[in-house]
Amino acid sequence: MTIRVNVFSVDPNVPSSVTITDITQTSVTVSWSVGLTNTVNTTSVYYRATRTLSWDSVSATGTSHTVTSLQPGTEYQFFVHITSYGKSSSSQNTTVTTGKGLRLCMTFMRSITNDM
Repeated sequence: MTIRVNVFSVDPNVPSSVTITDITQTSVTVSWSVGLTNTVNTTSVYYRATRTLSWDSVSATGTSHTVTSLQPGTEYQFFVHITSYGKSSSSQNTTVTTGKGLRLCMTFMRSITNDM
């Protein structure tokens, strides 16, 4: 008698291909791939201004999430953390600077006013 046992891994693949798009003054969209298992129980996007020590996080579904309430003209670090069946994995940090918006416009206006 032969018994065949199929074994498969539930370890999550490291989130990869992390990209940041749709960069505005106060928000960015973070996207990623989850690898071959495609079975993820929880996903969180962690972020912080690079000049700070503490990380904030938001829960995400799917393979992208828009992070809001960011400060204009600020450099941020992001990483994606996934958990699958009790096993966890995180991507590497990705850094981006939000748009300057009004601050840049005010500097330009001041420059024009001073030149007059």
